[in-house]
Amino acid sequence: MEKSEKNEIRNWIKEQRKTLDSTTEHVWNEVICQKLLSLSEIRQAFCIYCYASFHGEAGTWKFMEALLNQGKYIAVPKVTGKQIEFYAISGKKDLKEGVMGIMEPKSTCLKICDPDAPVIVPGIAFDREGNRLGYGGGYYDRFFEREPSHLRFAIAYDFQLLDRIPAEPHDKRVDRIITPKGKDWGLNYDSD
Repeated sequence: MEKSEKNEIRNWIKEQRKTLDSTTEHVWNEVICQKLLSLSEIRQAFCIYCYASFHGEAGTWKFMEALLNQGKYIAVPKVTGKQIEFYAISGKKDLKEGVMGIMEPKSTCLKICDPDAPVIVPGIAFDREGNRLGYGGGYYDRFFEREPSHLRFAIAYDFQLLDRIPAEPHDKRVDRIITPKGKDWGLNYDSD
């Protein structure tokens, strides 16, 4: 039952993303970028782990470019078996198409291990408890199981923030959800 509910949510959100016009998407991504750049946790970080957005996800490219211009390190994930590992990039030229068509670091990129790096976490949907519905691979849940100390920031369009999404005990929550129009959700809960 829960799996079919998750798939219904995934399908509904994907349909919503398809209806976004490019102007709205651009404006929303700009607002998200500015909100992220204003966070003290981002301003003070040496390195930020971030995903390379694709297929209508909340955009990360402008955010990553701004951080690189500030002299910060950006690391993006690469799938290795059932795990993700993060590699430093200096721009789009360091990426190639990987698993599920997602842009990944090329083999020439340096693997990064920074347990203090904040992580910009992708997702299909989120709820006000910080639960996250991903694409179903479990990569980020396994990553946060291995490296639990990272601050986890989700970025999403407002229609991706739902009252409740189904969650399982192994699912890892996010600490904060940044949306373009609504109130951002900073969450207070025990992550144990």
